[in-house]
Amino acid sequence: MRNKIFKLLAVTVVMATLICGCQKEPESTADGAVRHAKDTVENEVAGIVGGNPAGTENNRQDIDCLIGTEDNGIRIQAQMPEIPQNVYRMVLKENETLTKELLADFLESDTGNISDLSEEASREAEQSEKDNAQGEDRAVYSVFGSGIIYELSAGQKTAVFSHGTSAYYQDDALYEKCISIYKSVKESVLKETDYTDIYKEAEELLSGRLSKIGVKEIYIYKITQYQSESAIFYEIEFTPSYDGMGVVHELGSITSGEIFPLGRAWICEGDIAFLDMDYFLGKVETQEKQETLLSWEQVKEILEVNLSNGKITGSSKAVLTEAEFLYYPVFKKAEDKLELVPVWHFYIPMSVWIENEELSEQFTTNGTAWSICVNAVSGEIVRVE
Repeated sequence: MRNKIFKLLAVTVVMATLICGCQKEPESTADGAVRHAKDTVENEVAGIVGGNPAGTENNRQDIDCLIGTEDNGIRIQAQMPEIPQNVYRMVLKENETLTKELLADFLESDTGNISDLSEEASREAEQSEKDNAQGEDRAVYSVFGSGIIYELSAGQKTAVFSHGTSAYYQDDALYEKCISIYKSVKESVLKETDYTDIYKEAEELLSGRLSKIGVKEIYIYKITQYQSESAIFYEIEFTPSYDGMGVVHELGSITSGEIFPLGRAWICEGDIAFLDMDYFLGKVETQEKQETLLSWEQVKEILEVNLSNGKITGSSKAVLTEAEFLYYPVFKKAEDKLELVPVWHFYIPMSVWIENEELSEQFTTNGTAWSICVNAVSGEIVRVE
């Protein structure tokens, strides 16, 4: 099981690359924008950013528009996201509070009889790295934090801290019950608007456990239900949250040079069966409040400029159904820090378009953008897929 833990990120990277293709490691400026020569687009964007006052968008109920033309346009039909009162530009570092003593509290042993498996886990992780480095199809990925690993076990429960930024937990009995029905029954994605109570209960259960390791809030973006005749469990997908603002989570391939804090949990019989948090626990080192943010009208103008100048390829036939205001993580490899910058994110979930032949052709063959992140302060296009 421990080998599985430390190989999980590598496997995820490889599978994402197979699905979405290879992607060159992005070269970023200090504010997280993709670096390119100063050109007409940047001049036009600078004029939009500096020329119009930013206004509040929280009174708008939805977005329904075509930016650009029918032949080359971005059609967005989505609910207007809520803009938090406090939006920051933050830098995260390795979390030195993730000690072995804290891990014991996170484990929640029923008996207090805890085994320390840290040395063995460290040896296995080191061997996995060596095997990967020597393999012909080695996985290339970045790591945020140091290589220190703590692993504790108590009966059928296991908990792990790794890199000073990640955590893992598993209750073997509940986990095996979930596995027995995972893919053998039809899955149902639960919309928050229709299942408010389930979202609230999941958040309360996870927050109760995560508060033990200093996590004050989380942003749940998806809950999937798996139910058989005899059992039911929920898969919870979430990110860190800061004053009500989560992190970008809908992605294509994650490549070397990129770090995205993501969490996943299985809840069964009112308890946590499995919990995995990759680079989720970075500690805030600095934060700077962003006093001026781009309004929706400014963002719309910026998207139109990038369309007309060929920076983004659009199609009126492909509707982007989600609009979110989130943090985009920029990994500072040399400093081993993770910077969070606020962005407007417009997208259609990959789980939706990958099952639709017409949409798949638009996005994979025609190069139409299905996910766009716009820096909410500078207006630069942070990421397009």
